[in-house]
Amino acid sequence: MAAQKRADNWIDGLRGVAALTVVTYHLCSCFANWLNSPAISEEGSVYIFQYPFLRLVVAGRSAVALFFLLTGYVNSFNSRKHIRNGDAAFALQSLARSTLTRTGRLVMPTTAAVLMVWLICQLNGFRVASQVDAGWIRGSGTTTSGPTFFGAIDGLLRNLILFWHNGVTDYDHTYWTIPFFLKGSMLVYITLLGTTYTQPRHTKLILISLYFFAWSGGQALMEMNIYAGIFLAELHADYGTNATTFISRPTSTLMIIFGLFLASFPEENPSWMPWSQALNTVGHLIVPNGGEVNRYITSLGTTFFVFGVFFSRDARRLLSSPFMNFLGRISFPIYLIHNTLIRTVLSLVLYQQSIVSKGMHPVDKEGNPMFYEVGGAFTFAVTLPLFYLLLIYVAHLWTIHVDPRCGRVVSWLSRKAFGDTSDSELTKESPSNGILTTWKGRPSEPGKFFFCQ
Repeated sequence: MAAQKRADNWIDGLRGVAALTVVTYHLCSCFANWLNSPAISEEGSVYIFQYPFLRLVVAGRSAVALFFLLTGYVNSFNSRKHIRNGDAAFALQSLARSTLTRTGRLVMPTTAAVLMVWLICQLNGFRVASQVDAGWIRGSGTTTSGPTFFGAIDGLLRNLILFWHNGVTDYDHTYWTIPFFLKGSMLVYITLLGTTYTQPRHTKLILISLYFFAWSGGQALMEMNIYAGIFLAELHADYGTNATTFISRPTSTLMIIFGLFLASFPEENPSWMPWSQALNTVGHLIVPNGGEVNRYITSLGTTFFVFGVFFSRDARRLLSSPFMNFLGRISFPIYLIHNTLIRTVLSLVLYQQSIVSKGMHPVDKEGNPMFYEVGGAFTFAVTLPLFYLLLIYVAHLWTIHVDPRCGRVVSWLSRKAFGDTSDSELTKESPSNGILTTWKGRPSEPGKFFFCQ
């Protein structure tokens, strides 16, 4: 069944771009971590993808900030809309349901992904990854299976429980952001509850105050972006489809360009180039003591960028293309499975020649373990496009075979918790978890995806 057209499906486009940016960032961390700096060395040359804007291919932190901003926007969108329409009672009812169902739509797929990675680990599927010369691959998750069956089960249970407390799972270290998305969602629900009956003008003042309170407290990773997203939902309630006519095209374009420039701020060694040094100097003046300048600048840049898109008809049209919408619908599976594919399929292909020549478990003359050496430029040129195609295809399969099953479990829990006999009572709200995925209220229809109507 074809995906339904949505008025605000530009959000899907942003999600898709952010998910692929995270993947590219991790690949560059594996094989070209020098891209995290604005130059090769302090006095060295600058490669093309180290310049502003072009270096956004490694803007992993900006992508995470974007996910948090979208969490605030999407999770508060329907509630603010119903409140503005004078239906606060229904807004509170849907908010109560969302607190449970959207949590389940995050927890269940993540649990399924952890189970998948755990099983691969127990079957020694990461053996090659443990011996490659890319330190990021070796360190992105454990490659050791449980010494016994019960030891493996114990490790799985500990990871499934403790992961939601501290964001640390032994099997895939890239999942560290997911508990923050869960906490961010709860922050949205609390804020919406506290501002349900406040007047629109005062709601905005409260959100601005909360944003700067988060700023002063060093909360640049999650809270600042969450409040910015809720504020954006408030603006949508004000302007609706007329938002793209509220400011001029040059102004929205400048907001986008300025935001992307700030988002280009390098993660490492900003003092190596004049442009990044200037941003770093300004950052130290406005960021509270102890705050991470990179987080603040990239989060601020992400906010300018998204608000510029919100007011830009051209940017919305570009992000609303069918392919961008498709990427948005598979963005959470991309996030969940990309590191597993890097540590298995991609590692096996890129290091195939070294594996064949050295054999399994290579050692030097003194008996010390040796690392496999990655293939050359031609191997990368052929392999990486195919890897992205495989990643997109597997993520699509995930939305067909895994997401519906997770959705059925969440729907069953929701019906039991709220005493419903069907999912039809909240048809005024189109559910979505607002983090990385979009869902249909009835998981038996996996081909349909909704954001808002």
